[in-house]
Amino acid sequence: MHKRTHILVTSLLMLLVSVSFPIVADDSEPESTALIALDAQHKIKLKELAFGEILFDYYQENYFSALTRLDVAEQRAEVLEHKQHLKLLRGVMYLSYGMLESAEQIFVELLEQSSLSENQQSAKLAQVRFYLAKTYYLNDRLEEAKHHMSIAFQHLPVTLIDEALLIRSQLAFRENNIEQSKQLLKQIDSSSKQGRYAQFNLAVFMLQNNDTEGAIELFETLYPTENADEVSQSLFDRANLALGYYFLENKQSEKAKQYLQKVRLDGPYSNRSILSLGWAFYESDNLTKAIAYWQALLERDGRDPAVQEAAMALAFAYYRNGAKKEALEAFVTAAALYGEQLTLIDNAKQDLKGALFQRWLDSRGIFGEQVFQRWGQGDVPVTGHAIEYYLQDVVSENQFNQFFQRFQEMSHLKRVLGEWSRQLPVFEQMLSNHQQRYQNLKPIVDKKSSELLSSELQEKYNTLQKQIKKQQKQDDIWLLANAEELELYNDLMALKSSIEKVDAQSTDNPSFDMSEQKEQWRRVYGALLWSIAERYGPKHYRLTSELEAAGKALEQLAVRRTSLQSADSRASVRFLNYDARINQLQRRIEDLIAEVNINLDVSSQSMEQVLIKKLEKRTQELDFLLAQTELSIAKIQDEAISRMLEQPQ
Repeated sequence: MHKRTHILVTSLLMLLVSVSFPIVADDSEPESTALIALDAQHKIKLKELAFGEILFDYYQENYFSALTRLDVAEQRAEVLEHKQHLKLLRGVMYLSYGMLESAEQIFVELLEQSSLSENQQSAKLAQVRFYLAKTYYLNDRLEEAKHHMSIAFQHLPVTLIDEALLIRSQLAFRENNIEQSKQLLKQIDSSSKQGRYAQFNLAVFMLQNNDTEGAIELFETLYPTENADEVSQSLFDRANLALGYYFLENKQSEKAKQYLQKVRLDGPYSNRSILSLGWAFYESDNLTKAIAYWQALLERDGRDPAVQEAAMALAFAYYRNGAKKEALEAFVTAAALYGEQLTLIDNAKQDLKGALFQRWLDSRGIFGEQVFQRWGQGDVPVTGHAIEYYLQDVVSENQFNQFFQRFQEMSHLKRVLGEWSRQLPVFEQMLSNHQQRYQNLKPIVDKKSSELLSSELQEKYNTLQKQIKKQQKQDDIWLLANAEELELYNDLMALKSSIEKVDAQSTDNPSFDMSEQKEQWRRVYGALLWSIAERYGPKHYRLTSELEAAGKALEQLAVRRTSLQSADSRASVRFLNYDARINQLQRRIEDLIAEVNINLDVSSQSMEQVLIKKLEKRTQELDFLLAQTELSIAKIQDEAISRMLEQPQ
């Protein structure tokens, strides 16, 4: 199963939800922070945006997004500087999710890589060892866990110290080294979340060693404030219940009452507290009050084991008090209650067989909804189905929660895959639209590019360039004259021709002497030539610059022509294989959905097994109570018959 889940996490970007392990005296696991510690003395300087985004989602407990972003970053090689941190982060999330084999593999690889280059006393290497030790601990490999934790402990960041102490305390407890376990618990910061569980456990150890004063002192530190959360209040209730049990066991009923009466009447431990109060008064021979407490408890939900035990205790109290008739009635009532509960359990089993539980999970199993947490606090929807109460009874169990968290994540993943599958037809339509638009635009683009990149432009440029160079070589100053100046030039040239013709006749006729006109023409021509020569330099520079720019523009046009030709060749095959890719993705999504459904079924069946075991256990307990009740009824009836036979006829 781990292997299948590992494959899904790798290919489907599974969300990992951290699993907390509150440490208590009955072998529960320690609570996990599930965070990579960034100690003040060993801060990670973020050098890559992608790693920062991953950490942001991770610390916001958006684990699915964090793992998705992590896989994308690895695929795109967006994280190079923080590769080791990235790998450690993945291992921690695998560990949080309960994928112990996958997490162990990552931590061992990191440890082997780091041992060659890292300082063996570095905080980073200590973190790796810490998480590897935690993995071994959760996998019940205690010796390996103890070995790595002992090496890592002295170099751990401050943020992991309390959790490490909790694990070391549990390891010592599992080795039956109670004194060392106590000493480790004493080192935990009492103001921290782990510290509250440590105080509770330490007080339980003290009770086991009959150190009642020390236990009471520690239990008193758990007294909830006015704005305390449900966990703090329930822990205080549990502390008072533990003291009540202790004093009852040691025949100190008055002290037991003192603590049992502190348990909230609307809390999850109220029924057990009321039952124990009845026994406390019973032990002090105050049967009236004992009966009153048990009668009050019988008005509560008969599915609660404390209520069922109270029915039996009430009948025995009547019997001890000599009220045989009331005792018989109480035993009959208790037998009816047990029979009713056995029928209810049978109905609950039928609910499971009828897939009612699966339908509930399908409707309530969307990732992020804390529906079972609300049920655990008493917010149980009333639907009349027998199984509902027993769901509430198992939601606080760590095993059931792990299966349910996995079911939630798989449900979320199935929904995401479904959304992707529904989007694929949109991609197909987009592909078709792009292909059609390409076919429509191609003739227009071809025509415009043909006009723009015509070879005539280059020919005209070459002709003009040759002409300009020729005139510049001949020092033709009129090359840069404007239209008005050229017109004046042409007029002057025509006038000069006329003057020369008239002047040619002056040899025969002196009256045609044009000397004065020639001088005037020379002056006008000189003025015009001076004016053109004065502006020749700037004009020549501008002409040269523009000619050079035109040449470069033509070169760019040539490059553009090549680019357009290349783009045209690529565009013709641009959309090839996209339809095949879409079909491939569709099949891949369908395969992934099928794999997710398998894991959903496995998680659902695992939760069902937890429920079935709970139902079987309750059936055995009720069968025993019913048998005791029937024997008691038979005994009372036999006594009654004996008394009748003893009476004189």
